Amino acid sequence: MAAANILNRPLAEGRLTPGDLDAVQRRREMPTRRMQSLQLAIQNLVIAPTLSAATSPAAPLPVRLLNRFPILRRIPARVIGMGFRMERVRSPDAHRG
Repeated sequence: MAAANILNRPLAEGRLTPGDLDAVQRRREMPTRRMQSLQLAIQNLVIAPTLSAATSPAAPLPVRLLNRFPILRRIPARVIGMGFRMERVRSPDAHRG
C-alpha cells in the first residue's frame, strides 16, 4: 500500500525517478525493521528456550499475560496482521466506483 500511494502519481504521469523509489524505501524501512526485531525477540525469548529445554519451561511473562487477559491477544494479532504502520489507500481513484 505504501508503494502504491507513493508511486501512483509518478507512474501515471510517466515520470518515475529513483527518488520515488527511495521514498518507498524510507517509508517501509522502520516498520520492516521493527517487525524483524519482534520476530527475532520471539525466536530468542520464546521459541528457542522452549525447544532447547530439557523439561517443560514456564511460559514467558508476555504469554502469561495474553492467557490471563484475552483482550490483549488482539494486540499481537493486529501488529502481525497490519504491521507497525498501517497504510491506507490515498489514491485519487480510490473513491471512484
